[in-house]
Amino acid sequence: MYLGFLGLRAVARWLPLPVAQGLGRLLGYAAYALLGPYRALALTHLRRAFGPALQDSTARRITRGVFINLGKNALEWCVLERYSLTRIRRIVEIYGLTHLEQALSQGRGVIALSAHFGNWELLAMALRSMGFEGGVVARPLRYPEYQDFLWQMRARKGIATYDRGAVRGVARGLRANHIIGMMPDQDMDSLEGVFVDFFDQPTYTPAGPAALSLLTGSPIVPCFVVRDGRKFRVMLEEPLTITRTGNRTQDILRLTQQWSRVVESYLRRYPTHWVWMHRRWKTKPLTMPEAEGSALEAPATDALAGAAP
Repeated sequence: MYLGFLGLRAVARWLPLPVAQGLGRLLGYAAYALLGPYRALALTHLRRAFGPALQDSTARRITRGVFINLGKNALEWCVLERYSLTRIRRIVEIYGLTHLEQALSQGRGVIALSAHFGNWELLAMALRSMGFEGGVVARPLRYPEYQDFLWQMRARKGIATYDRGAVRGVARGLRANHIIGMMPDQDMDSLEGVFVDFFDQPTYTPAGPAALSLLTGSPIVPCFVVRDGRKFRVMLEEPLTITRTGNRTQDILRLTQQWSRVVESYLRRYPTHWVWMHRRWKTKPLTMPEAEGSALEAPATDALAGAAP
């Protein structure tokens, strides 16, 4: 498989972006047809999220779109590897830039919270092309060869990659008023988390972004990459704020619920952009009060929980 990836990468990186996107669409169609178990998972999760109002034909159309988005991502990443920041800036439009500038004006850095949505790797590159500095928090991949590709691609664009345990490095970045990206939209029961409402269901969600924000005073700015034909829109939302109660448990819960609602709003508007085959509701609450209370007793070293896989 890895040799196939190397061959694909060697060819795709020299393609014009529209051609790579077209081939990515074909790759997505093929994956949709061949990967039956993942197709079934995506359909199951879509029906769980949207309920009986979602027609079968619509669910299948969205699922095809999910695979097409991922196929495009794979080819686009190969092309973006050779793109300069100047060239990347030409294929993105930034919306809500004042929200990010407002958050950075506090001088405490920004936690850029996103999801495995659209072409998520392009997000950090787009912000870097605007002159912003920072990095992303990530956990090691299961296959080191693919990890090297992603981490080196980011490094060549001036984007640092922090292991999710690198608390000091992330803290230094925030103190330097940098942007630190996190994608805590997956169910990772090995990490400290809380149960919040997500598509009207209790959903185990990493507490790390909220804990880090409360610890450092760094505002959380939700941000997403939306496909716009052959180009992309980077959507920057208002910084999230809560009135602190002095109860750390409740403050983390409320802030996590806030950003989860923003993520859900984008999934509802652009359902083909997300990875619906992920088992988002894998972890079950025992009883809500006990689950919330125990999950929130996270030590400070778990502040980076919820890093992007």
